[in-house]
Order: sequence, then structure tokens, then C-alpha cells
Amino acid sequence: MQNNLSFLVKQFFLFFLFIEVFRTIFVIYYWDKLQVVTQPIKETFLAYVNALSLDIATTSILIVIPWLLLNINTLFKSKIIKKLLFIYTFGVIVLSTFIYIAELGIYNEWEEKPTFKIFNYLKHPDEAIASNPIILTVILTLILVVVLGSFYALCKKLFSTYDVNAKHNYKVVLFSLFILPLFIFLGARGGWAEIPISQSTVYFSKHKVYNDVAISTVYNFIHSITENQAIINGENPYEIKLDDAKREAILKELMATPEGCERESILTTDRPNIVLVIWESLSGDFIKNEKYQEVIPNIMKMSKEGILFTHTYASSTLSHEGLPSIFSGWPALAGTYVTNLPSKFYKLPFFTQKLKENAYATSFIFGGQLRYGNLTSYMYGNGFDIIEEHSDINMDSSKEGVLGYHDGYMLEYLQEKSSQLKEPFFSTIFTLSSHSPYDQPMEDVIEWGDGDKGYLNSVYYTDKSIGEFIKNAKRESWYKNTLFIFVADHSHHTPLAWSRADKRWHHIPMLFYGEVIKKEYRGKDIDKIISQRDIAATLLSQLNISHSEFEWSRDIFCKEYKENAYIMNKNGFGLITNEGSLTYDLKEDRIIYKDGNISSLKTKGNIYMQKLLQTYLDY
Repeated sequence: MQNNLSFLVKQFFLFFLFIEVFRTIFVIYYWDKLQVVTQPIKETFLAYVNALSLDIATTSILIVIPWLLLNINTLFKSKIIKKLLFIYTFGVIVLSTFIYIAELGIYNEWEEKPTFKIFNYLKHPDEAIASNPIILTVILTLILVVVLGSFYALCKKLFSTYDVNAKHNYKVVLFSLFILPLFIFLGARGGWAEIPISQSTVYFSKHKVYNDVAISTVYNFIHSITENQAIINGENPYEIKLDDAKREAILKELMATPEGCERESILTTDRPNIVLVIWESLSGDFIKNEKYQEVIPNIMKMSKEGILFTHTYASSTLSHEGLPSIFSGWPALAGTYVTNLPSKFYKLPFFTQKLKENAYATSFIFGGQLRYGNLTSYMYGNGFDIIEEHSDINMDSSKEGVLGYHDGYMLEYLQEKSSQLKEPFFSTIFTLSSHSPYDQPMEDVIEWGDGDKGYLNSVYYTDKSIGEFIKNAKRESWYKNTLFIFVADHSHHTPLAWSRADKRWHHIPMLFYGEVIKKEYRGKDIDKIISQRDIAATLLSQLNISHSEFEWSRDIFCKEYKENAYIMNKNGFGLITNEGSLTYDLKEDRIIYKDGNISSLKTKGNIYMQKLLQTYLDY
């Protein structure tokens, strides 16, 4: 059995070496693309260092089957097991080699890691070969042959050291059966951290190509398949037959408002500083229900001096669905998350980049870990000048909770960081205290709510922290030229206990605040039905910056704006209008929530989903 353990360790390093070999080949092959920094050798070294955790996770996943086979062999002592092990080991290397070779072939044109889309690309191998210059095809073929030949020899050498009939050592058997799986599991999930490993873990550079060097190609490829099982064949299950004119009329109603339309101008300047506070898990119940307004007294007080949007809806129910909706105007899509696939989200427009093109300094801070839902990758894709999360921020441990630094301290940090930026600036903070386990650093103030009491008090704490933040910000020289935006990433369960199919569950608050708002708009409630995905187009329009790339985001102050909001349901969609609202489960072909007149909403929602998914597939 000691022989088994020795073999498994060697196999681990064989797979690990294989990953590093192809990373090095990629670096050499695309060295010209790595010249985007002044110190490419240093940045490349950092790519290798940051890649370690994901490489270990990938390798740990790959040795699960060998571990199973080795333990089976302990019981049955069969040479067949050794043959199966060899077939598996070299089979993984062969399949992975073809993925790596595909990456080398397509990266120059696609500038992305290979995903499940490569299956469609390789349906016509003659076209794939023809599109590549002959000399490069020859080079890739040589790499293929040399790597496979070399690793075949290493595999043969590895398996020559494995004795199928080695004697049992029951202590080692017990270790292999009960202790070793723990190490494999920890390696595969990236250690003990509460949030498992993802591609986000390796992101470290402002330059996409270096992050692509760090990402494990095999991990990324397997992940893309698991994330897109329902649409792996590239077919659109939402497609329905409809007259083209009707289809276009529906999309015009639900999608982007036209560029340069007649609109209201709410700001006194077209180059304000912008401070965006994305509030973790905030329900619209807090602004609609008088009793619940007591939980957010500062926001309600500020709404008397700002613009409160009373009928705003979140795109879906998770942070990694809400943030792309805010920053890219991208609606959440049933069955997959755009943040999980860099090959997809890099095709999205980014609000931050539009501001940077117009001389804005930009920053994003978060007191916890962003890697959940691959958000680190997505935030780097936004192109922020500064991105800081928990590991980048040096605060006393007394200011820290289970998930990270408490909101009060992070809002103080936001004020400090904003003051260091050149104006105009765009500063963003993503709060976390109103996420379970609700361990905010204060005694409970809200004494009602039963099982939701912890959540209610966490919201009260964040509201209190925001009140203190605004009070202190008023002393800053940049305050008078700043627009503050408060919006939730998604809603949350409250004691009112709405079903997730109910539009009221998806209702969220949004507040514009600051002295840059024209006096006639201060204290005004905007009762239009809108979505958080409309933030990008609305703000860019107010800044007189083009928003033509944001085909899913709408300018809510445009006179042609049609009131409606799309929400993602697990297996379908929801559509909210003034006439009626509907939530539909496409998988089960049934309505799961409705109110008012819904006669045309199923067709409209279906057309919208069809367009949305097709856009995603085409990326």
C-alpha cells in the first residue's frame, strides 16, 4: 500500500508538471502579447505564483479516479486495474494536450481560454486548419508530438515503478481510505476557506493576458462544460416562432432606449464624482412598508433630499448576477452565470471602462473575499484602476467579522480612498454586513422579526454606518461635486415572506443623493418600474457619454422609456409591467406567479429570453 501512496504522489506531480509545461509553452508562444507591461518577466513570474492554488485544485481533481482505482486494487490485486490506470492517466494527458493545442491556435484571434464552444469550432476541422497559417499549424503539430511523446515516456516510467502485488500495510490502507481523501478534497476546493476556489483566485493583473496565463486551461475548460450542460450543443431552447415585426416590436419595448433620445437632465454637471454603494441583500420592503422604514432611518431621511426610485427590481437573487446587471447592464440568465466564464464576460460592455475613457479615476473595494461566483475575475474585467478586497486591506482584526471587515470600517476606508483619487472619480464599495451570519459589531436595536431579526439588525447597522459616512463625507472638498448612489445587489427574505416567484421578493431600493442633483429633483420619488440593469445607460446618458454598447440597459429618464422590469427565475423569467406581472417556469411550462393583465407577457418574456440566451451563446 505504501507503493500505492508513492505512486499517487508521483502521479499528482506528473499532472502538475504537465500543466506547468503547457503554461510555459503558452508564455513562449505568446511572448509578444506579454509585452503590455514594462516588466514582463516579473509579471510572468507572478502569474506562475498566483496560478499555484488553481493548479493544485486541478491536479487534485484529476487524481480522484486513480485514488479510487488504487484502493480497489488493494482489495482485488488485478493487473486490469493497472491497465485502467494507465489508460486514464495517458488519456487525460492526450485530451488535455488537444485542449492546450486548441488554445495556442485560437488565442491570437479569440484572446480567450478554450471553452465548450470549441466543440462547435471543431465540427469543421478543415476550416479550423485552413484559418491557421501553415507554419503555425506545423509548429503546433510539432508541439503536440513532442509533448505527447515526452509524457508517454514519463507515464511508462511511472507505471514501471508500480507493483500491483505489493503487500498490505493496514495502517497505510486506513490512511489511504479515510485520511488521504481529506487532503484531496481540500486541494480540490482550495483549502479550508469558506468560499471554494474558482478562476477568480488566480487573478492578480490589470492585463487580461496575464490572468489568462495564470488560469488553469483544463480547469477552465471543464468548468465551462459543467456551467453550460443545458446548452452545450449551442441550441436555444427558448426559440419560438413569431412574426419578425412583432418580435422586433417586443424587443424594442424591453431592450435599450435609443441613443440621444429626448430626456430629463437631473444633474448640475456632466462630470460629477460618483460614489456607488452596492448594498448586500437589501429588500424593497424597507422603503414600501412604514414599519420597515424604521430599520433604515438614514436612507429614508436622505431620500427627502435625493431621488428615491420606488419601483426598482433586481435582476435575480445572487451577487454574481446582480453586479453584472449593475456594471454591464446584463440581465441574469437562467441556467448559467456570466461571471463564471471569462470568455463570455469580457464580451460585455463595462460602465467603469466608459468612465475611464472620460478621464475618471476608478476604484472598487470589498471587505470580504470576491472569489465567490468568480467575481474577482469579473471585477478585473471592469478595468478598475484600484481593486481591493480583504487580503489587500490592512485593518485591525477587531474590525473583522466572519465574512470580512464590517461595513462601518469599510465606509471609513472608502472615504479615505476616495480622497486620494484625482477628480472626477468613480468609487465603489460592495457591503457585506447584511449577509449571514449577521455578526455586526453592535447590540440589537430591532426587537421584532423572529427568525429574520438578525438580518433586520444587520440592515440597521449598515444604514447607521451610511449615515455616519455621509456626515463625514460632507467635510471633504469633493463632496459638493459628488453623486452618491445606493442600490442593492439583490433582495432578501423578510418577515413578510414573499415567494421568490413573487415580484415583491425582487423589489430593491435605489437612491440618488448629493448636491449635484438639481434642486427641483431633490426629495422626489420616481415611481417608474425600472431595473438595476438600467443604471449604466441612465448614468452615462446624464454624463453625455455614449451608452450604445449597453443593449440591455435603458435610460430611465428618456421620454421613450417603456416601464417594465425583467427578473430571472430558476427555470425561466419574470416580467413586471404596469398592466400586470408574471413569473413563468419554462421547464415545467407553467405560470408560478401572476397579477393583473398577463395576456401578452408570456410571449414577450419568451422572446426576451430567446434574444438574451442567443446573445450569450454568440459571445
